[in-house]
Amino acid sequence: MTLSPVIFDMDGLLLDTKRLCLQSFVETRRHFSLPDNLDTFLKCIGLRGAEPVRIIRESLNGAMELDVFNDEWGRRIDARYAQGVPVKPGALELVQLLDHNGHSLAVATSTQTADARQRLQAAQLLHHFEFVIGGDQVSRPKPDPEIFHKAAAELGVNVQDCVAFEDSETGVRSAHASGAKTVQIPDLIQPSMALRALGHIIAPGLIEGAVTAGLLSLDILEARR
Repeated sequence: MTLSPVIFDMDGLLLDTKRLCLQSFVETRRHFSLPDNLDTFLKCIGLRGAEPVRIIRESLNGAMELDVFNDEWGRRIDARYAQGVPVKPGALELVQLLDHNGHSLAVATSTQTADARQRLQAAQLLHHFEFVIGGDQVSRPKPDPEIFHKAAAELGVNVQDCVAFEDSETGVRSAHASGAKTVQIPDLIQPSMALRALGHIIAPGLIEGAVTAGLLSLDILEARR
């Protein structure tokens, strides 16, 4: 039986980075005596380029310069990352199982490649992946499917033969548009009805998602209970 190659997103899926960024966002807002405004952060998840800049600038409502806010926010994120980024439940177990079983594995993340490799190394995950494709390696960010096509090409396979794991709507739309079998493990935001209409797999955890996608046997799930 041919083993499906597997392509993983990183932030919010393998590593709990988005939660750390959200906590740092709230701390920064409070530092400047601004309301928490969680919706602002949630609206920015999965976005790149000018759109998240616009959303955050509008949330400041002229109270301060965006650069000042971002500098403080970035400093707080870096401080949290320096203490170690938690691995999402089931991530290490799943990657180890798939690697042991002979699946080809890659990461396709919007994070810069060097930063992604560093965080995966710190989490003891990096050596399981044949390739890490960062946002700096593509010209069109998610939800464009370019990054999944590139990851599949690096693995030497057709993207339609791959299983792709994502957490956010932007990532899911990218993976689904590529033609990969798409599995969503929601992180901070549950999928909308419009997203559910794509018909992709939605699971509460990584192991459950892998079982539903046919990557692992049901025995694995039963053994964890």
